[in-house]
Amino acid sequence: MRGAGLLAFLLLVLGMTGCGSSREEIPDAELERARELGLPSGARLYRVTLGGRGAREHVVPTLITVRPGDGVEFFTADHRVHTVTFLPDSLTPAAHAFLESSGQLRSPPLVARGTRFILRFQDAPPGRYPFVSEGHGGTAHGVVVVEDPRGPFSSGGG
Repeated sequence: MRGAGLLAFLLLVLGMTGCGSSREEIPDAELERARELGLPSGARLYRVTLGGRGAREHVVPTLITVRPGDGVEFFTADHRVHTVTFLPDSLTPAAHAFLESSGQLRSPPLVARGTRFILRFQDAPPGRYPFVSEGHGGTAHGVVVVEDPRGPFSSGGG
């Protein structure tokens, strides 16, 4: 029965967040919400849902790909306390410096359902940004990937 509860939670979250990170068409409401948060014109706001049951912590989706300028909203779907921390030892020096200088290396405690922590990737260096979400003894892992604005086959340093 526990497995059925977890499956129901994941299906609910997938329904709320969408199944992929396609950029084909961005709803007007989403663009408006991104503008309200101070993101640049055309930027997209992605949602990562945090939840848990028992000692298990869940992050959905576990991998999200963004462009420099986009935002990521970590949203609590339950009444547990959650924290999000990017892993300094797993970040490039440039990514670590960006998160630290912008005050985004870790979230404050997210203490109630509907609480959110918003990251802005304005001027973020491309690369992988691994993070952990912790809540009530459980830990879940995820990664935000910031794409290189020059494209995947660009040459040069980075």
